[in-house]
Amino acid sequence: MTGQYKIKSTKQGSYAKGSYQQRVQDQMERRYSMSRRNLWEVVLFLMVAIGAFTFKDFNLFEVSSESLRQVLGYPPPSYLISIALAVYCFSSASLTLTAMAKDAEPVKNWHHLGYRSVFFIFYCFSGAIAANFLPVLLGGLCLYGLDQCHIWFYNTRVIAQEKDLVEKF
Repeated sequence: MTGQYKIKSTKQGSYAKGSYQQRVQDQMERRYSMSRRNLWEVVLFLMVAIGAFTFKDFNLFEVSSESLRQVLGYPPPSYLISIALAVYCFSSASLTLTAMAKDAEPVKNWHHLGYRSVFFIFYCFSGAIAANFLPVLLGGLCLYGLDQCHIWFYNTRVIAQEKDLVEKF
């Protein structure tokens, strides 16, 4: 009777281990997809940057209609946009570094693509995209690189922990 019980518990144990391994594999795939999503975001940012570089001599303010110009007012000078870009880059980098220090899970959202791309539009509206293209591009790429490092460090740590649990299980 006890031998039969051992066999039964071994089968359940191997089933539970296989189920847990499958769950770990699913988690690993989800974590890798987070990294791929961030890379797709980088590709889209680069496409926006290519479009901005193509129209670097384009002044959006001069092309807009008179009624729209009256509603929007005169565009801000490029140094104010540069200050806003510096504040955004510093804030985003400090938030990512804080999350890395706390071992927090990376945030999964697309709004940073809009935040990083809108500076191209701001500079295009002020007519200074040609002079300020490179800071926007490098700032965005540095922030995406920092995001990718956060995802990579977090995934490496969590996957190692999950593999250790599978081996112990």
